[in-house]
Amino acid sequence: MGNTLRFVTLSGVPMDVVELKWPFHPSTSGADWFVMHGRVDLIDGAPEPLHAEVAVNMTQTIKEALGSAESTLTEGLVVNAIRKTIDNGQVAFLKSGKLQPVHMNSRYYSFVTQRIQFPTQSEQAALDLIKRRVFWLGRTDPTEIAHPLDVQYLNVPEEKMLALAAGLASQGFIKLDGKFASAAEPLLREEAAIRAAAHAGVQAGIAATRVSA
Repeated sequence: MGNTLRFVTLSGVPMDVVELKWPFHPSTSGADWFVMHGRVDLIDGAPEPLHAEVAVNMTQTIKEALGSAESTLTEGLVVNAIRKTIDNGQVAFLKSGKLQPVHMNSRYYSFVTQRIQFPTQSEQAALDLIKRRVFWLGRTDPTEIAHPLDVQYLNVPEEKMLALAAGLASQGFIKLDGKFASAAEPLLREEAAIRAAAHAGVQAGIAATRVSA
């Protein structure tokens, strides 16, 4: 799928959604939820990237609200729930496989508007994510700005994302071509800070795993 399932979290962690094992199936533990397993890899240029094996748990309430657990309806929610769990320091990227839970529940759904709704992020958070996305995914080939899953994840309108990207382009950080962008030299000079943010995000998950072990 190209870059379709390659994203950066708000905490700065670049990730590649390698596999999502559709469909969701009822939990074998007897709990009232549905489960799907998947794998995400850390994008850092390593020949054998650290990875996380995840068990995405969807509540019965969310399944009923969405009307279906089919991938066409839930893929964005799955990917962004994984991202939020990484942001919360609850997913560890490891060399070995250790199944880790990701919960899809009512925190990510508005029963008022009857749609998937993640917390609205600040303009600065959106700017940081755009810069980090272009750094990690737009150094060799242009990457899409305002990807639908990023719009959902940030809860920021597409037009706002494109306007923020235009501002970054005017400052010389990115090269913008319609809805796609590639990294320019000023952005590449921020490599140390961008890699430090990614490292901190990864270490938060590893530290939490050690504490719970």
